[in-house]
Amino acid sequence: MKVLRLIGLLFLLNSSFGFGQTSVSIPNIFTPDGDGVNDVFQIQSAGYDQLTCTIFNRHGEPVYRFYGLNGTWDGFTHAGIKVTAGVYFVLLEISLSDGTSETRQGTLQVLY
Repeated sequence: MKVLRLIGLLFLLNSSFGFGQTSVSIPNIFTPDGDGVNDVFQIQSAGYDQLTCTIFNRHGEPVYRFYGLNGTWDGFTHAGIKVTAGVYFVLLEISLSDGTSETRQGTLQVLY
């Protein structure tokens, strides 16, 4: 990773990122408490064309699903109910433009 300082702005450059590479980052904690900091859960990805993210509770029940590379979750179910603090499971289904797909998973801590 390279760091550049240009006219008072800090830029981080990842020298390993190049054409044709893919990456995905699943945050492991977020705090949807309305303070304006870390209030939404969002997947960071590069090189993928489609993304579906499903959030499951500790009982394996889906509580939220979003589609698209810019999808987010605010800590509420589709029915508008605020989820309780705790650990949730994240399942990603991501696709490339050539039709191949991958599945990734992780855990997510929701704190208030």
